[in-house]
Amino acid sequence: MKRLTRIVTCLGMLAGVGLLAAAAFQPSTSPAKPTAKQGSVMPVIVIQEIETDSPEDYAMWIAKSNKAIYEAFHIENNTRVFIGQAAGEDSGKVFSVQTAESFSKLAANGQAFEKDPGLLKLRAGMNQVRKLGQQTQYKAVRWEGRADSSAVYNTRVVLSDEAAYLKALDGLRTLFDANDLKDVKINCYRVVAGRTDFTHLVSLNCPSIERRATLMDAILEPWAQEWISSVGKNRTVVANGTYRELSPTN
Repeated sequence: MKRLTRIVTCLGMLAGVGLLAAAAFQPSTSPAKPTAKQGSVMPVIVIQEIETDSPEDYAMWIAKSNKAIYEAFHIENNTRVFIGQAAGEDSGKVFSVQTAESFSKLAANGQAFEKDPGLLKLRAGMNQVRKLGQQTQYKAVRWEGRADSSAVYNTRVVLSDEAAYLKALDGLRTLFDANDLKDVKINCYRVVAGRTDFTHLVSLNCPSIERRATLMDAILEPWAQEWISSVGKNRTVVANGTYRELSPTN
């Protein structure tokens, strides 16, 4: 039991990252310039809770919708579906995640989709297995991409110094690379809309549940413990948890 408590505490300390919640909090003392991989676009994402008695059926409808969207608009994997695993109150809950290069592009896509006859028919079928829940919108400040089939560790935090934390995450990236965790992507988002009790979301994105387990084991190593101690004063963890992707890729 003591070992389990230590693991949960360490994971929460590891994952705090930076983006500011405009809807609920005052700006951080040091707003940071977004950082991304060379050539990448810093996206916006929308996470919406989905009420459904059949997560697999909902994921099937999303897969059909994604295929139709790609055929009509050449947009790949418009929506991805995740389910909470060891995620506290989110355990067993289903979430849809949409990504676009900007909120303007996201809105334009939505308007185009609503006018497409094929998508209207698919949406009618989807409405039979789902009800839309609360939604939160984010802007990435650090973006390394996502795996084709993701297993993630997400943490919601309040940061006192966004710029300093993003710099610390650069250091964490170096540590991951040196400790057989090069395939773990570190993505950071600022809350933009949807009132919350946190200001930032960090998502450690792994290509499989097995690799996520390797990450969680690594957090107990001395190099990770030292990094955790170095950033402890800069963030307050609100919640954390593991999630896995349900929707197949196109």
